[in-house]
Amino acid sequence: MNRGLPIALTVSSLVLACDAKASRAECTEMLDKYVFMTAGGESGFADLPAELATAARLSELALRKTDTRYARVQQQCEAEITRREYRCAMKAPSPETWQACID
Repeated sequence: MNRGLPIALTVSSLVLACDAKASRAECTEMLDKYVFMTAGGESGFADLPAELATAARLSELALRKTDTRYARVQQQCEAEITRREYRCAMKAPSPETWQACID
């Protein structure tokens, strides 16, 4: 019995799973994270108390989701972003590291 074949199939399955495309829900979560991190950069949300800054970021997120560019980026994400890139972006502590995950 060849024991290497089951191991090779398992490894191949894991590699394919890592390179699978991100789902619609994952893309939404990933894009929302980026918008939330970048919202208020020019508006000075940093000067607001934490609760108000969060509310302002959520408001900005809701506004950006109505923009047709958000829908376009969502579709591009679903077509191009892998689960590996998604996981990296979701761990990113800053917009720069988030961007590096998908470049």
